[in-house]
Amino acid sequence: MFSPSLSLQTAAAESVSGVDVCVVCNSDSDRLKWPLYIIDQATDAFGLEQSELRSRTLLDTDLSRPGSADTLRTARVVVVVVSRGHLDYLTDCDGDPVYDACSPDRSLILLCGVEREDLEQSSLSGRRISYHFPRYGSWQRVQHDVEQSVLTDKLKSLISADDRGVEMLQTTAHCEVCLVIFVRH
Repeated sequence: MFSPSLSLQTAAAESVSGVDVCVVCNSDSDRLKWPLYIIDQATDAFGLEQSELRSRTLLDTDLSRPGSADTLRTARVVVVVVSRGHLDYLTDCDGDPVYDACSPDRSLILLCGVEREDLEQSSLSGRRISYHFPRYGSWQRVQHDVEQSVLTDKLKSLISADDRGVEMLQTTAHCEVCLVIFVRH
């Protein structure tokens, strides 16, 4: 299932381009080893050895710290573990969307002990909790009790979407044609 010896790389080990996978969770999920399990599945999805996968786990209480938005913005894949504790955290949040830096095209919500409908509840600010996930309808969502292969397949689809996200910049080529006429006398 997952390797308990898996070491999570710290922010200091991140490259400028970001991490391969960032897992965001509440401390209740961290104790349950969800980040290790997700990173193990991502290792399979990326086709890498565990030592090659650049990963970072952020607790939801770290999301307001400097640099966390950059981690979310530059990670190839972001997995948000929405547990009861994280749902409570989002309920108490006010202001800008918590996951504003995330692209739904490369993000996944893993529902652990909560249902999709729970994200439609109102927070203290009167907004739906799903407000914290910009373009919420575009986010992939998976229940925690799915088969391992389902989570791995979802991660693979996010990775391939990230690979398709490479854009070619348009350039303009200038071509000069010179017409030379030789006249014979």
